[in-house]
Amino acid sequence: MFKLTGDVQAGFGRLAGIIFHTLGLNGDALVDIEVIDDEQMLELNRTTRGVDKTTDVLSYPALDKITEFTKKNYPTDYDDKLKGVVLGEIAINSQAAARQAEEYGTGEREINYLFVHGMLHLLGYDHMEEADKAKMRAVEEQVLAETDKSVVVAVVGRPNAGKSSIVNAIVGEKVSIVSPKPQTTRDRITGICTEGARQIVFLDTPGMFKPRTKLDEHMDKSIKSSLCGDADVVLIVLDCTNGITEADEKLIVERLKMRAPLYIAVNKTDLKGYDAIYPILNKLNPYMSRKDGRSIRDVIPTSCKNGRNIDVLKAALFSECKEGGFLFPEDEYTDRPIKFLIAEAVREKALLFLQDEIPHGVGVSVRSVDENVEPVHIACDVIVDKQSHKQIVIGEGGEMIKRIGLSARRDIEKMLDCKVYLELFVKVRPGWRDRSDILKDIGY
Repeated sequence: MFKLTGDVQAGFGRLAGIIFHTLGLNGDALVDIEVIDDEQMLELNRTTRGVDKTTDVLSYPALDKITEFTKKNYPTDYDDKLKGVVLGEIAINSQAAARQAEEYGTGEREINYLFVHGMLHLLGYDHMEEADKAKMRAVEEQVLAETDKSVVVAVVGRPNAGKSSIVNAIVGEKVSIVSPKPQTTRDRITGICTEGARQIVFLDTPGMFKPRTKLDEHMDKSIKSSLCGDADVVLIVLDCTNGITEADEKLIVERLKMRAPLYIAVNKTDLKGYDAIYPILNKLNPYMSRKDGRSIRDVIPTSCKNGRNIDVLKAALFSECKEGGFLFPEDEYTDRPIKFLIAEAVREKALLFLQDEIPHGVGVSVRSVDENVEPVHIACDVIVDKQSHKQIVIGEGGEMIKRIGLSARRDIEKMLDCKVYLELFVKVRPGWRDRSDILKDIGY
């Protein structure tokens, strides 16, 4: 994705994303933008081009060729601090844009046009010849005419297939916790990926299972809600290390009865070779071209660990976006409140460090978040079923709860972008998973 620095105006990020998708570009590129006036542009033309006049926009490309923006492809042009390939610089004359706006009556469109024009120069486009000029103009008009589109994707599958990992990888932020334990996700969590004029809204659901407690019933309700009218597209995530089970095939057949397009991600391919993945793909082939027309749209082998085909999957889902605008502001990556995300961060670390010592009877309730002090003070209750579980969570000399808190605090500080003082209190609440008052307090 393009990362913009300098005088970034409203709308530039959106336009950069549209250019990225329109031209089929991949990777991360950095562009420095400067918005200046007539006098500054005149001086810039004199010093850099030897031209004694003002212009509306200048571009200074840094690259000789345009390919995937990775450190491997551009070892000397990659900025390790900002994590991207330095594409070049753009100088935009705001006074020239204002004059053109008065002449053409197009307002904000003029400064946006100059940005797009400058970006295309950085990407190798030129207008010296009429054919090149027409080609560049066509791309400019396509980018400027793009309207906002969105798609809602329900992510389903068996427990521990890697649903949350895929959502996090595409969104680029941690919106769902990840654990080797099954049924880690307890609620339908919305993750939002916006690039340019397209937005994917993910409904990351709990793994499919038979409910036994009120908490389980809530999780089951989340799954059914995601699949009954809320989603435009369904993404089934399969764990390639388990092959394709009878339950997986049943899930696929059930989802094919729906009108929503169906995609399948065969996940965790970093753990298995092609010999293990091929039988899965072969078994899915009959579902790719069914006579009734209800077929799998695509099957994509993925790995969140090494990034295999994550961009391919994201592009496929972006292609399903529909007219109608964004469903969420473009700078949001989840609809969950900050207290919920804090509680999930603590619960993730408890699941990680306790491993199999405690069943899934761990809940986290955020008691308070005090932003009026520095560092921000956060207090949470870690809720367990039994007194014996409390001792395990606390650990000998309090070592386990300290370990959980330290690791969770690091994630929370990254999330909030500030220093945090985190206090954890372990509370015994027998049968809490069947108590509606506690589930409501936790946020389920």
